[in-house]
Amino acid sequence: MKVGVRLQAILRRYRPAGSRDDVVEMDLAEMATVRDAAAALGVPPDLIHAVFVNDRQVTLETQLAPGDMVRIFPPVVGG
Repeated sequence: MKVGVRLQAILRRYRPAGSRDDVVEMDLAEMATVRDAAAALGVPPDLIHAVFVNDRQVTLETQLAPGDMVRIFPPVVGG
C-alpha cells in the first residue's frame, strides 16, 4: 500500500538519499503501522515525539491505510 510520510525538522535527514520532496512516498505492506514506516526510513523511535495521520494525532502503533499522510515530529526544544 502507498502512503506519504513527511518528516519534520531534524528528522528530515532521514529522507532517502537524493530526496528533495517534503513528502516521501512509501510502499508498505498491508497492515503496516506508523512505527513500520518510521523504521523503513531509519528514524529511531526515541527521536519521535508526535505523530499525525491525516491531521489526527495518533501513536506509533496506529495501523495505516492506503493513501494516508503521515507526519512525524521530533521533540521540540527552545526557549
